[in-house]
Amino acid sequence: MALEYSQMIKKSASPKITRLEKELVVEHDAKLRIAAEYANYQKRVEVEKETLKKHANRNLLEKLFPIFDNFYRASAHAPEVSLEDLPNLTEEDYKKIFTYFSGLRLIEKQLEQVLGEVGLKRIVTDDQVFDHNLHEAISHEPSIEIPADHIIAEVEAGWLVDGTVIKPAKVRVSKGN
Repeated sequence: MALEYSQMIKKSASPKITRLEKELVVEHDAKLRIAAEYANYQKRVEVEKETLKKHANRNLLEKLFPIFDNFYRASAHAPEVSLEDLPNLTEEDYKKIFTYFSGLRLIEKQLEQVLGEVGLKRIVTDDQVFDHNLHEAISHEPSIEIPADHIIAEVEAGWLVDGTVIKPAKVRVSKGN
């Protein structure tokens, strides 16, 4: 395109027009360079965003490794009990089962703490009024004890990241009487 302008300049009769055409060519080339630089800048920004995202994910995963290790340890020490064993369980057996499940609850709290550090928060459903922005009703049931439009029970947990719902809580909702 610059070549076309150059040819036009040579054919031009007036020195003033020739000077203006040269300035136009220079300005046009400058505009093309700026556009190319901006396109390269956008590409660099995208690459940097992806790099930051990978590092953020890596940091989160590194924080999750101890939790996975705890789950694996818990699985290796899970008490083996069948329904046939129930009548013959000793107090010591019940203590082992209780200890095992207490350990699982601690791992759950550890997981929620790590995820909370990166902005993940569980949606509260206990004693809450149904809110379609936070909850997904999977059923509406009559209830004498629980007022209408209040949550009876949580079926699946819901989650927020920095205040934005990424998964609504699935809940059973009271119709009232």
